[in-house]
Amino acid sequence: MRFSIDVGGELELKLFQAALLYRNSRGNRNMATLHSVVQSETGGAPSLGPGQLLSMAGLRELTNRLGTGCPVEVLPQEVLARTPDMLAWWTPAASRTMFFRVKSELADVSGKFFPHPALLFAVSHGVLHVRALAASCRPNNSTMLAAAPYWNIDDNGAVCAGTMRVPKSLTVASIAAWQQAFFQSEFTHPGGAGRLTKRRGGTAALWKGLAGKALFPQSMLVEMEPLEEYLKRLEGTRR
Repeated sequence: MRFSIDVGGELELKLFQAALLYRNSRGNRNMATLHSVVQSETGGAPSLGPGQLLSMAGLRELTNRLGTGCPVEVLPQEVLARTPDMLAWWTPAASRTMFFRVKSELADVSGKFFPHPALLFAVSHGVLHVRALAASCRPNNSTMLAAAPYWNIDDNGAVCAGTMRVPKSLTVASIAAWQQAFFQSEFTHPGGAGRLTKRRGGTAALWKGLAGKALFPQSMLVEMEPLEEYLKRLEGTRR
């Protein structure tokens, strides 16, 4: 009997090792062992070889093999957090071009410059999230985040990819590409995420009134949650 996984094309994965997880009856002690897989000479089911206790060094080697490890990088000042599944950074307030869908209520201001608040960007499990910052300075754990008042964003700050050209990597070097993908994509529709701004008329009225202006009105931001709480929630979220 032969065990393998066909994932399409000419790539075939063959079983060669197995990890076994153990825990005590209370669930407060855990252990893992790694076993080689011995194929049967008669075509029968394979068996497990002797197990070796899986150490932290062995676990790191295993995650690197699976492609879930973090590369060694020098982190710039704008990076706030880094894990194998998440990268978070901030940007100061700035003026940027925005593009809106043709025939939308913001089509007449598409392509103009707008003032933007300081922003928190976080890519978690391959999904870009955006929150706003009231102050244009590096936030800390207790800094209160605000809803990012943009179209194409849900209540958790997750961005609907739409026309975005999403980078294939999640490294410090890809930060500029993630930001560019967000701002150069077409904002097509309100995300249905509830109240994203205090501006009467919502996000459409906000951006229509900000076209060509110099400063983003911080008083229009809707406060949400502390930075640390938000990042911990994103790290535990899988889609």
